[in-house]
Amino acid sequence: YTYTDCDLDGGRWRVQVPRNPEVCQIVQPAAPLRGKDCGFACDAGSYLDLGSQECRQCPPGTYSLGSGVRFDEWDGLPKGFETYAEAVTFTQYGYHSKINNCSLSGWKPAGQYIVSNQDDCTSSLSFTVELQQKGVVSFNYQYSDPDLVFHFYVQNDMCQPFHDQTRNVFLNTTGTVSKKWSADLEPGSYILYWKTTGIMVGNKKTLNPVKISSIEITGVSYSTECHKCRSGYFAQNTGSRWCDLCPVNTFSDRGAITCNPCDTETQYSPLASSECFNRPACEQKDYFATHSPCDLNKMTNTMYKWIEPKICLDSLPQSVSLPPSGQSEPCSPCNPGFYPPDNATCLLCPPNTFSDGSHDCQPCPASTAPHYGMFNLWWQELPSNMKTSCIGLSKLDCAQKKGWEAVGDQVRTMSYESGEAYLILVMSLQGFMGKLNEKEVGRITFAFQLDCEGECQLYFMKASPSDVRNLGTNVVESWRGEQLKQTYTYSITENKHDISFTWAFQKSRGVSNPSDTARLFLVNVTNAVGGAADSCTQCAVGQGGGNQCIPCPKGSYIDPSSKKCVACTGNNKLKLDKTGCEPCGAGTAANSDHTQCTNNCIFHSDTTGRQYNFTGLPSTQSATTVPSFTSTGRKYNHVYNFSFCGNQGIGKAECIDNVTSANQASSDVVSGKVVGMVCRSTAVLMYGNQPITIVSDQHFCYLIVTLHPSLPDVVVSRTKYTVKCLITPNVPHRYSGEEGGEDQCPHGRHSYIHMRCDPTIADEAGVVSMQRECPDGTCDGCSFNFLWRTPMACPLCIDADYEEVAGACVHGQITTKFMWKNYPRKCRGGVVLPESKMEGCQDILFYVEIGVIGGVALLFMMCTAVCCLWKKSKKLEYKYHRLVMNSNGKNDGELPNADSCALSDSDSDYEEQSDEVVFQKKKARLFGKVGEKSCLGF
Repeated sequence: YTYTDCDLDGGRWRVQVPRNPEVCQIVQPAAPLRGKDCGFACDAGSYLDLGSQECRQCPPGTYSLGSGVRFDEWDGLPKGFETYAEAVTFTQYGYHSKINNCSLSGWKPAGQYIVSNQDDCTSSLSFTVELQQKGVVSFNYQYSDPDLVFHFYVQNDMCQPFHDQTRNVFLNTTGTVSKKWSADLEPGSYILYWKTTGIMVGNKKTLNPVKISSIEITGVSYSTECHKCRSGYFAQNTGSRWCDLCPVNTFSDRGAITCNPCDTETQYSPLASSECFNRPACEQKDYFATHSPCDLNKMTNTMYKWIEPKICLDSLPQSVSLPPSGQSEPCSPCNPGFYPPDNATCLLCPPNTFSDGSHDCQPCPASTAPHYGMFNLWWQELPSNMKTSCIGLSKLDCAQKKGWEAVGDQVRTMSYESGEAYLILVMSLQGFMGKLNEKEVGRITFAFQLDCEGECQLYFMKASPSDVRNLGTNVVESWRGEQLKQTYTYSITENKHDISFTWAFQKSRGVSNPSDTARLFLVNVTNAVGGAADSCTQCAVGQGGGNQCIPCPKGSYIDPSSKKCVACTGNNKLKLDKTGCEPCGAGTAANSDHTQCTNNCIFHSDTTGRQYNFTGLPSTQSATTVPSFTSTGRKYNHVYNFSFCGNQGIGKAECIDNVTSANQASSDVVSGKVVGMVCRSTAVLMYGNQPITIVSDQHFCYLIVTLHPSLPDVVVSRTKYTVKCLITPNVPHRYSGEEGGEDQCPHGRHSYIHMRCDPTIADEAGVVSMQRECPDGTCDGCSFNFLWRTPMACPLCIDADYEEVAGACVHGQITTKFMWKNYPRKCRGGVVLPESKMEGCQDILFYVEIGVIGGVALLFMMCTAVCCLWKKSKKLEYKYHRLVMNSNGKNDGELPNADSCALSDSDSDYEEQSDEVVFQKKKARLFGKVGEKSCLGF
């Protein structure tokens, strides 16, 4: 029988179908029968018998979740799951994927769990499910790599993701432990996604994958059968919800009710085994040595024991035998701060005394102070504040509960097969005795070595009371592969009453029976509560009071020759290690205590000769990058906070230093902040009433100020500490990274703030922007450039910024005004515009009027003279023509002798001529009379 699909009324029908779809053997099918409602399901440990439509308990050797499904066998990819990978390149942030082909990446089944890829491809694991009733999706996972982002989200049947705290979440790292995540689901169709995206920084070649051991979904549908227990498991009772593991040295087949024992004389089997294995020959790695307490003669007996459970067979010819126990040997010296009394048990030195571990405690001399701490150099046994264990994602990983063992001059990991479990060593502290220096309350130093056949890993982690349930989740540093003996130091800046440090070692994956070993040679914690002194530190003469050491004043150090406090002077500040003084960088000066280099917000440029005053700027400023989006549409961006100048060189920019509990159901996350000159936060936008998820880091602490206005583009010159500027002169402030030895940034990380004068901005706080080519503030992850446009970045005004403008002379007075050469002016403060001034002047307007009148009169006379000459020339022309005509008629063309001048002395002769030429156009009488009376005869 089977059920039809649900109808609109939420019901369904039971119908009869052939067992073999290809052969129909049903002659008379039974009539359809109304079945159980779609929301009906049997309880866990039961199944629905469709013949009777009643719930029945699962028989022994089987189990059922009722309305749920569980995936905990990862020999292959279960039906319904899909996995794919794609390359994601953050070119705008200067990161390029190291994998060109992601087709081979993706989630892969690995027996006990399914694991994500180990490269920087983005891989997704998805599962489509339809819930008939309210249900829950839950999964157990282990996630340790901080360079990997693990994202779980749920989409509805319209491929739209949910936006809440449980169904769309970026999960926190879990360190070495396994955690469970759950999300409630309403009836409907869903697509579940598990997505990872990694960034391999520096020389990192692989990432630690996310491991999911089991996925369980309830509310799916009814179950018509029970599932058989897989090999290595059994279910002895009816109505089982799950199957139990077969104990060590037993095995079982699929669907077993009980486990079968192995022949322990020649065989063995690990936990949850499907078969028995022949015991191998014993080797040296199969036993370990222990030491008895030291006796009065300071001797100890060495005893050898087989590692339990014992797997090897020592009766084989090629087996090694257990060395004889009881051999005496000298006890190891006491650790520094302890002394060896007569009873041979190392005891703690009293206060104000010290010991190197080999001699009795000695009082500290005058002008010295005890150097307190916990100094572990010898490992006769683990100290009382150190514990060891084995933690695995599966119960099958740890054959023993112990993970580390003390062996005299070192503490090392156990040599048994541990799968992919983590061998844990935890040191618990009660806090620190005040401040060690201005920045530290303590310091932990350890020397270690990794001997590995493959890609083993060592994690160094810390935990405090507020995150005690997340022990080991805060990874401080990690190492991969074989490592030569080296020393690592970690500074502790917060004094908490209870704090623990964890070393977690994971052997190489994919290597059969690896002999990988992690070794710790020394573990020193300075200034720890409950510690003892290994030496006495020198105090300056006159600074000690009895056995108590009073440190030198701020900005002073102890001169090793004179043993006196020497104060830093001039433009020098105290070194971080307090061994001397060092000069401050360009554009800065030592503060009043000579502990920091500071800029007083006033800057003089030798290049331009201009003065800048930034005291009006806010004490902190922020800049937000353009929004970026994950592949699921989640919005995030970076927020930079600046502490520009002043405050005696102590940075005031603050950023939250944690991932808030907005995306976690638990509230055991350590809250805190970083404070410095420049810091950066990553803000992930949540939805609804959820707060913003923020992660931050602090990169920069030292200040150098330079100006180079003639260079055209922004290019950092690390050698001269100058910054080339954009279009107009900027005043760049350079903040240098405190740690400059990173692989990806060999010269350290630096922040360059370019101050640009922009008088068009009304708000004096201005606007901070980033380069168009690098919208995230950096193109390479090492140099960060910001352009701060503000009117406060304009230089102080000087006399050359304004000019004189003189007015007209009015009533014997002339007014001179002063105006800025540019509007809006590109300077501020400084000199002010002088008041307008009035001066006496000679009024030349009268002389101008006289000149104009004289000019007009002269022009009139010239015109009159021209007219007169013109009229006279006309008369001469007429008389000449008349003379020619008369001479042609009387003398055959010869001219007679002239008796007189051509012109008569009077006009009467002219008027009496009988042949007078009459002009058709009569001249004006006025000019005619004037011409007659003014023209002179020749």
